[in-house]
Amino acid sequence: MNDKGDASAPSGTAAALARRPARLTLLPARAGLRIEGDLDVAVLPSLRRALDRFGDDDIEVDLSGLTFVDVGCLRALVAAADRLPEGNVLTLWPAPRHLRLLLELTGWHAQPRLLLRDTQPSLISGPRHRR
Repeated sequence: MNDKGDASAPSGTAAALARRPARLTLLPARAGLRIEGDLDVAVLPSLRRALDRFGDDDIEVDLSGLTFVDVGCLRALVAAADRLPEGNVLTLWPAPRHLRLLLELTGWHAQPRLLLRDTQPSLISGPRHRR
C-alpha cells in the first residue's frame, strides 16, 4: 500500500524491488553471451539453451549488465563449465561481488573450468589466470 492508501499503485519500496527481466544476447566477436537484468527461474530454460549452443568451446559470459542472479541460474553456469573438456573454460566477467559470494557459499568457486575475471578478456589468446 502506498502513502495514499492505494494498494494498486506500487510504493517506493515495491518499485525498488521490481525485477528487470534478463536479456541474453550473443557476443559479437567471440563464443559467449551478454547477460543484462535479472537471471531467475523465468529465464533458466533460455539460459540453458543458450549455453548449450557453444558445445565444447570456451565460453565467455559478459555480466556487466547483471542485476540479480538466483542459485538455479548460477548452477546452470557452473554446470556448463563442468561439461567443458579439460583445458577449456567458461569465463564470467566482470564477476560482481554478489556472484562471487554466492559461488563461495555454495562451494562452486572451486570448479576448475570456471574462470572469474574483473575485466573483459583480451581478444588475443594468452595465458589464463584466475582473478
